[in-house]
Amino acid sequence: MLILALLWLHGQAQPALAGALERAMLGKAAVVDLSHVVAERQPASAGQERPRLDTVEGERSPPPSRVPSPGELLTHLDVPAAALKGKLTVAQIAPRDLLVQAVVVDVAAKVAQSADYRATVNDLQSWERRNGRIPQQAIVLLHTGWSKRWSDPARYLNLDAQGVARVPGFSAAAIAFLVNDRDVRGVGSDAFTPEGSLTNGGDDPRAILLAGRFQIESLTNLERLPAKGVKLVIMPLRIEGGSAPARVIAILP
Repeated sequence: MLILALLWLHGQAQPALAGALERAMLGKAAVVDLSHVVAERQPASAGQERPRLDTVEGERSPPPSRVPSPGELLTHLDVPAAALKGKLTVAQIAPRDLLVQAVVVDVAAKVAQSADYRATVNDLQSWERRNGRIPQQAIVLLHTGWSKRWSDPARYLNLDAQGVARVPGFSAAAIAFLVNDRDVRGVGSDAFTPEGSLTNGGDDPRAILLAGRFQIESLTNLERLPAKGVKLVIMPLRIEGGSAPARVIAILP
């Protein structure tokens, strides 16, 4: 199925991305799945039901009897319609816009010291001093190390005494820098809220969406990606709404 998707997307791709897709199809480039497996034990926020897998003759059999909704804590894509009515929906995304270059900013060591650490403009500029300017229309992926908590729902949610999730993400200033100064297409994170906890500074978690950009939540395997040169294939369900579960594939340089 993935090969068929790559063949179709190859015809939609820009030249540079088409080259990456061709190398992947020929086995000349490493391909990494950045999506979590949908399973009964996956994290779920308050009031949300986890997926249920039917048992047939003693064995688990996919697909799940209840497909998780986009807002649940699985790998998914959010677009502007998730924040504002009448804005771009997942179903309206042009196929070529689901093929994008990405860079990876690693703040895992800082998150290990402070669970709700928020990446700063200085973090982004430090990345640029080592790797060059963040490309226009790229997706900036924040590697926080949070995906290691996925198998433990309580640690993944990381709720404080008031029931607020304390998770890492981008600061409001970092989002503004990426949108206004670097014109990125969006951001992604291995945590479930890229902008971080709402109470940590009081920033609006919809900031990137209100700016007309994308966000990808609950990614995994970001530690396997280089800092730059990555191409992403984002494959959301074609939902007429602001969010959709997504399979996200990275093609390495």
